[in-house]
Amino acid sequence: MVHLVDWLGRVVTEDLASPLIRVQSVVREHFGWSYDDDLSSANKMSILFSNPSPYGIEKWSAKTRETNKNNLQKILQKSERVIIVGASITDEELSTVNLENCAIIAADGSVGAIANHHNLACVVTDFDGNPHLDAVAKCGVLFVAHAHGDNQQRWENTLNKWNRYPSPPNLILTHQVGQSINGMENYGGFTDGDRAVCLAIGLGVESGNISLLGFSTGQIGKWSGVTNIEQKLMKLEWMYQIIKMVGLENQVDISASSTL
Repeated sequence: MVHLVDWLGRVVTEDLASPLIRVQSVVREHFGWSYDDDLSSANKMSILFSNPSPYGIEKWSAKTRETNKNNLQKILQKSERVIIVGASITDEELSTVNLENCAIIAADGSVGAIANHHNLACVVTDFDGNPHLDAVAKCGVLFVAHAHGDNQQRWENTLNKWNRYPSPPNLILTHQVGQSINGMENYGGFTDGDRAVCLAIGLGVESGNISLLGFSTGQIGKWSGVTNIEQKLMKLEWMYQIIKMVGLENQVDISASSTL
């Protein structure tokens, strides 16, 4: 694995965006997951969102999703700092940080820790952070909604629920395959946390303007969804490697963790 990390380190100096996407295939191979499953899930989401009023919700159209992306880009770029909140965030950590004059990106269930903050720009999710996701979805928050091979049933069920809310959330759709999918984006990364970092960078935020809160490789945070503990800890190690590619590894708590 040392050779892998060295390889990533060499190519990242040449082209930032490409390695952040290419690493998805490396992670997929490590866990033995199917590219075709990721592709199938993304294609189904793309098809379901291809009509002018997906799920009967006009604000979920491709045109509005593009507007959402452009608006998010403007918010992130004009903010003094972009703060990305991970699943290990604590009330104590939040109390020490000035959240004014910034844009906040929540990684999945961590939105439960900052759900009512007026600077919440979006939630990056693969739909396993409930009940916290449903709570903010009712308020029309922007979700960067991710499709991958083993969450297809989860995103279908969730969207079939959200479309019945009086004020459904706004959406941007993302995937993790190495080809273009109509109406969807791939900013790179793998877990909700590092995909949030890749999203910010993909929308033009300098890595030096990003602060990470609640990112850890040694523990599963209180805001994480129900999960396979051993596999989750391995995913967090991959999260660290991806964050290392953009030079933010010093903001990740690596105590009590292993190394890939």
